[in-house]
Amino acid sequence: MPAPTPARNRRVYFVGAGLSKAIGLPNTAELLTGVLSLARRSKRWSKTERLPQRLDTAFQYFYPDATNKGYRPDVVDFFSALRTYIDVGAGMRGGFQDAAELFRSLKFAIAQLLIEAIRAKDAELLAGHPYLDRVVRPGNIVVTSNWDVVLERYAALHAIPVRLVGYNATDFTVLKLHGSVDWCTAGRRSRRYTDRSFASLRERLVPSPYHMKVPHAQDTLVRIRAQEQWRGAWSRISSRALDLHMVTMARGKSGDLGPLQEIWRDAYGALSRASRLEIVGYSLPDDDIEIRTLLRGAIQRGGGPAQLVTRNPAPDVHERVWRFLDRGARPNYQAIPPF
Repeated sequence: MPAPTPARNRRVYFVGAGLSKAIGLPNTAELLTGVLSLARRSKRWSKTERLPQRLDTAFQYFYPDATNKGYRPDVVDFFSALRTYIDVGAGMRGGFQDAAELFRSLKFAIAQLLIEAIRAKDAELLAGHPYLDRVVRPGNIVVTSNWDVVLERYAALHAIPVRLVGYNATDFTVLKLHGSVDWCTAGRRSRRYTDRSFASLRERLVPSPYHMKVPHAQDTLVRIRAQEQWRGAWSRISSRALDLHMVTMARGKSGDLGPLQEIWRDAYGALSRASRLEIVGYSLPDDDIEIRTLLRGAIQRGGGPAQLVTRNPAPDVHERVWRFLDRGARPNYQAIPPF
């Protein structure tokens, strides 16, 4: 028998990098520039990891034009090339041997960049933001492609319970399709630290009066307990994870989504139950096939949401939503108000 059609009775937001950009975090296009800026003020990234030199080598390997001083590739294209090379280029003799380690280092550098950007906004987040006050509410669900923890931090500052898996009408739910700056698989956690440094994604984040058993299956995701020690969040992340589970904005990323399948199923369930779905700060690029398929499938289920709103100041985004998702989507050209 077919699965029953769920009732559409939830308020759901699909959130992209545009929301975080409005709050003061770097967007996708700014990530490489931000990482290089971080390296200029960090001995770890400039001297120990030699990230600027390694990035320059990678640019020149993948792009003939990178011999020109100051060249920067398109961020999505660069991550696509780097991630694909890890999959198909391992056997290429004389090739780019640093690809896998550079990819790992970049994820850590991006994590530090985002954590520091959020910490710099703590006072403003505590004071409140009119749009975030609408989004971050018990019972609301956010499905997001972002890695940052700004929504979780906002909820913590305003004492709003947060869940990262499933749904509860008394909690605010954040379903992170591409992982997070504070997630790793159980097989990639540092063995120098006990289970007390990690949490199951099923554990309620804010507040958490209980601890659930931390999973140990190699490909199961765990959260590093960094948000609970916010002043030292980056230190805890960098010391307790050997690699971070952050699915990069690469074309054809389905191979990295395995550990995230439960979250994708939860996201489909949430989107299928949306009475009002607002797509905010997400550009729906033509090549993001996985997310486009998720959104279209959920919108199709059970007759679709009563309201589908796209909030983005760019007219081309609305055209893609009409073309790929639903002709009845209502455009909202207002940008998210900055702090």
